Parts: sequence; C-alpha cells; structure tokens
Amino acid sequence: MSRISSYASSQSLINQILRTQDRLFDLETQVTSEKKSQEYRGISINSQRLVNLENTKAQLQRFIDNNTQQEVRLGIQETVVDGIRDTVREFQVQLNSYANSDTKDEEKVEEIQAAAYRGLVSLQNLLNTDVAGRFIFAGSRVGNEPVEFGISSIEAFQDLYDGFNVKVPTTRDAVLDNFSYSEDVNNSKSQFIDPSNFLIFEQDTDGTTTDGGNSSITATSALFSNLNAGATIEITNSASNNGTYTVSSVTNSGRTIEIVTTMLTDEANNSGAVLKYRDPNNDANEISLVGTNFGNLSFDRANDRITSNVANALSNIPVGARITIANTTNNNGTYTVASNDGTNITVESNKLTDEGLNAGNTFFDFYGGTQVQFTANGGTNDDTIQVQTNGGGGGVPDVFKGLAVGDTVTIANTGSNNTTYTINAISADGSTITVDETVTNETDFNATFSGSNSFAFTVGTQFDFVAGTDTIEIQDSGGNPVAGAFSNLSVGMSITTSGLTDASNNATFTIASIAADGSSITVNEDITVSETDNDGARIQSFAAAATITAEPWYSGDSIATTHRTSDLRSFENDLTAIDPAFEKAVRGMMLILQGEYGSSGGLDENPERISQAKYLIESSLEFTVSGTPPFGTEQIGSIDQVQQEIGFNQVLINTQNTLHRDFIGFIDTSVADIENADPLESITKLLDDTRALEASYQTFARIRQLSLTNFL
Repeated sequence: MSRISSYASSQSLINQILRTQDRLFDLETQVTSEKKSQEYRGISINSQRLVNLENTKAQLQRFIDNNTQQEVRLGIQETVVDGIRDTVREFQVQLNSYANSDTKDEEKVEEIQAAAYRGLVSLQNLLNTDVAGRFIFAGSRVGNEPVEFGISSIEAFQDLYDGFNVKVPTTRDAVLDNFSYSEDVNNSKSQFIDPSNFLIFEQDTDGTTTDGGNSSITATSALFSNLNAGATIEITNSASNNGTYTVSSVTNSGRTIEIVTTMLTDEANNSGAVLKYRDPNNDANEISLVGTNFGNLSFDRANDRITSNVANALSNIPVGARITIANTTNNNGTYTVASNDGTNITVESNKLTDEGLNAGNTFFDFYGGTQVQFTANGGTNDDTIQVQTNGGGGGVPDVFKGLAVGDTVTIANTGSNNTTYTINAISADGSTITVDETVTNETDFNATFSGSNSFAFTVGTQFDFVAGTDTIEIQDSGGNPVAGAFSNLSVGMSITTSGLTDASNNATFTIASIAADGSSITVNEDITVSETDNDGARIQSFAAAATITAEPWYSGDSIATTHRTSDLRSFENDLTAIDPAFEKAVRGMMLILQGEYGSSGGLDENPERISQAKYLIESSLEFTVSGTPPFGTEQIGSIDQVQQEIGFNQVLINTQNTLHRDFIGFIDTSVADIENADPLESITKLLDDTRALEASYQTFARIRQLSLTNFL
C-alpha cells in the first residue's frame, strides 16, 4: 500500500468537516432568520426563562382578550342603565307634577297611570337586553329572560291588582317570594299521609260570623315559613277558592297565612249606621244617608248583602258605586255595589270558602286494631304480606309508604313468620308487599315491623282516651306507647275519630300538644269518658287539594360572576334586574298603576300611594333621599351608584389592559435579547467557518493525494 492517508484518519477529517458544515448551516440560519436557534436546545442556558416569558405573554394576552369582551358588556350595561335612568327620571317629573295637581281628577289620574304603564314597559324591555343570546341582567341564568311584569295592558294589570283586595307587594321581600306547592313536600313519603291533600281554607279564622276576621290558608306542615306579608299568591286546582290573593300575615309556625279580605259581618237592625256613596258617574258628588233615610240596616256575610227595613230606601245608589259605612259594630269600611234592588244591596267581596276543615279528602288516616295477613301463593317470589283493617275488612293504605323494591323488612312477634324479607313489589295503595322469601299462611294481631329507611309499624294498635288529661295515646296490644304515631301531625290541626265504643269520643278534636316521642296528643276539647279501644277505631285529619303559587316578576338569580382583570385584580359583576336600584323604581310605578279610577282601590281613593311612590322613585335614582321609608328599611342601592360601579369597572379594565400591553412590550424586549442573534457576530463567524471549511476541503484533498511513490 503506497497511500499515506489511512481510513481512520480520513473518517476523522470527514467528521471534522461535517461539524464545520453544521456550524456553517446554523450560522447561515442565524443570519437569515436573525434568531440564535430554531429550537430551545439551541439556547439551552436560557430556554427555561424564555418559556416562562412566552407563557406570561400568552396569559397577559388572554387577560386582554377577556377584558375586551367584558368591556363590551359593561358598555352595553352602561347604555342600558342610562336608558333606565332616563325612564325613571321622566316618570319622577310626571309624578311630581301630578302630586301638585288635583289628584282626584280623573284625567290626571289616567295620565299618571298611563305614564307608569309606559315606564314599566320600557323598564321591562331594557332589563331584558341580551348580548349574543346572553341576558345581561339575569345573573348566572344568562339563557333566561329575567323580567315579566305581566303588563299586557293597563286594564289587565288593574284586573289583577285592583288595589283593594289584591295589592301590589309593598316590600322587596314580598316581591321576591317564589314557590309553588301542589302537595306537602315535607310529608311526601310519610306513613298514612296523602300529601296531595294539604291545605285548609277557612273563611274566617275564628269561625265566628258576628265579628271581623280574615280568611286563612293553613298547610299541613310549615310550607309558608319563608313567605312574607304583602306577597301575591295564586290558588288553582281547588274546589272553591281559585283566585289571586294578597297575604296579610304569616304565623310564626309557618303553617298559616291570612289574606286580605273584604266581607261583611253578620249584624242585624243597626239603627245608627251612616252610609255615604259616590256616584261613579259624578265623582264630585258624595251623598250621605243616615238612619232617617233607610231605617235599620242588617248585614249578611254569607250573601254579601246589606238590607234596609224600609222598602226601596236604597234605590238611588247605583251599581258600581263605592259606599262607605260608619257607626256600625263590625262593618265600618268601604264597599263596591255589585247589585241593588232598592232594598237589598249586594257588595263585592273577597273571602275564602271553607274547604278541607273536618270532612272531605283525607290527609292523615290511621286505623287501630289492624291485623297482618301472610299468604303463601306457591310460586317463586310471589308470597305476600298485607296489613288489613280490623276483621280483615280490607287493606290499610300507605302502611309501606316510604319503602321501595329492594328494601328489607324485619317482622317480629308472629307465630311462624319472624324473619327479614326483601321487597320485590309494593301494591298501589301501599297496603301489601310481595317478598322474595317464603312465608307461612298466618293471620297475626301482634306483629311489629322494622326495616329500611327507618320504617316501623305495629299491628293491633289500640286508642287510649284519658279524660283527666284530655290525652289520646296510640298503644300496642300490650298497652305500650307506639312511638311516632302522631309525629307527622302539627299543633293546631284537627283530627276526627270514629269507630269508638263511646259515642262521645267519636268527635273532632284540635291538637294542643304532641308528645316528644309522637305516641300521644293532648287536645283542646274536653274528653269526658276514658276508653281503650282496639276494635277498628280510626283517626283522620282532613285537608283539601289545590296548587298554591307565588311567582315574582324576576326569573333570574342573584349569583354574582367574578371577572379577573389580572392575576391580582378582579371585580364582581352582580348587577341584575332585581338590583334595589331597579326594583324600587318598578315597585313605585306599580303602586301608582294599580287600581282603576273610581274603585275602592283606585289611586284617587288612596292618595297615600303618591308619597310612597315618590320616596321609592327618588331612592331608586339618588344616593340619599329625604323622608322616612314608607314600608320599612329599604336595601341600599341607586342608579347613581350602579353607574359609578360600572364606570369604576370600566376604568379598572382600561388600566389593567394598559399595564398588560406595557408588560408585553417589556417581555418582547427580553425575548428578543434571548432569541435574536447579533448580525455582525453571526456574519463574522460565518465567514470564518466558510474559510475554515474551504481550507478543510483543500487539505483533505491534498492529503488523499499523498503517496510513498512520490518520495521513491
């Protein structure tokens, strides 16, 4: 071999040349891209810092984009609130003008009520503003149109709110009351309870027609605990009491509400009464009548009738007239004439009809002296256990209520069937279960049940009446108290007993107290005969079926959304249609709009509403307002304040976006320092490596040509 260059040396030289070529390529890329490297590994010493800077920049850009979107929403809110302010301010000017005029003038009343109607329509439209399908005043329920005042026309609104029997809610709490019940949800799975029968309607809370009183609605449990006086409720699906009513009070127990009523009190032959009436066609002419004109007056609640003992003495009073009665025992007040035959006037009334008191639909139904029938049907999983009335007269409804297929029941104190059973079916009336296990045919009078979901039942119970303490106790066949028997009833409820040996104990009683373990009750009535009965006696409590609803005009929610303008700054957007600034304005306008002119609930007959509405409207507009709140302390909030909060949030977003952009500029400079190559340095190195590569090729070629033969 004569060649001086070896394979190993050639490979070494080639590798060196390739490394130079790599450097040359990198330098060419640096010169053309002005970047030190196309990959993070090319700047490995600064790569982590660069990644952090790029992430920070991306985060800042997201804040800017989100802030820009929020800025658009705030801009729309600002425009809408400006429109609301203009609407409320315009109504305030008109209201002040009306207050300084003849407030009983029909034309002026109709003008201000028309202004209130226009204002409400405008507010409804503005508060239902949506942006890209998102209602901006609905809280978190952005897909819900938040406001519905129910104001298709002035007449329709006044038909609902006549201002006398049914009034616009005067407090914020009453405005926001929201519930709907068609059953007693607190007792939906309780034994021996039919929760669909859960309301008791009483025309007069004390049951006496000869004195004044309000009608009441009592629930079988505390369903009205969160209801407020002044709320508007609607009754539907009842036998006799469908309608709209205003709540006048709620009892501490949360079970009973009284409603605003208009009704006469039974009173006969009043000779000192004074009757004034105003002809609806001649409002300025009020006529006063005394006993010398009509003799004696009698009042009949059941028929809503006022009768004179002088024939045709009342014939001049036209239908539709408002009459005011004074100097009576219980009938002083204002009424509207519905009909008049000259001697008998029928007046418009608003009262409930007794329903669900002591008869009709059963809420609670408990049988004593029961028995349990075990039936082996000879098949697989089809043996039954039924609780029956005394003597096997039929199944006892709702015994197994609250249990479900798959639950277990343990039975004791029987002759042959003491074990645990698994339910595979429950009869529609709740009296019978079908079980997986096998049973032995048997009728038992002493069995006790326990099981899933705290289920318990005792067969063969007896009722123990104690005269000395006016107590009724439910006992097992051994005379031991049965815990929980009365636990689903409440103090004040009525119970009706039947099937007892002593006739005096077959009566209606009012619960005065319930024992802590629910086994006994004391009653208000006098129990005269002590008795223990296990021969099929029965205790029932009655109630009526209906649906009771309170629906506010606002259907959004009050959940605030938080907007983050940066890592460190954020603000809550809690502006909804029910904000006090808007709600007070709505309530003020509704106060003016309710009640038709010339009626007992009309604005002309209730001038106090003018000052009430003026306070609410001013409080809606301004930070501070003079005078005393007419309906108690109001929530702080005004359109001035809302506008300031929107403005503050807009400034905050602008300030934060400016800071974000400035910081992005700083980051771009820092990134450039890390990424960008120095052109002079890169070109110098490129030229150096170019010359080195050329020299390498020349040297390599020369070495490959060297041979020993050249020296021989």
